[in-house]
Amino acid sequence: MTETRQAGSGTAYAAAVIAGRKAGAANATDAQLMALFCEDTLQILAGAFSSRLVWEGAQKAGLTALALHSLCAKTDLSALDDLQWS
Repeated sequence: MTETRQAGSGTAYAAAVIAGRKAGAANATDAQLMALFCEDTLQILAGAFSSRLVWEGAQKAGLTALALHSLCAKTDLSALDDLQWS
């Protein structure tokens, strides 16, 4: 949860992580589910990426949590990098 602390509590990403943790994965919105994925799983799969920046890029690109998961499953690091800097 270090990224959330670094991002500050005022960001949309931090709010999505907090709300997603409160709601639980079964009841979270897609944006919250994606934030939880970025906060936890993404760091295990590709720790060099900023969870917040990938989440923000995916939101801008209109990706769903499932689409982001599929992208990570393909281990397309260049696509993650593109999301991070979009």
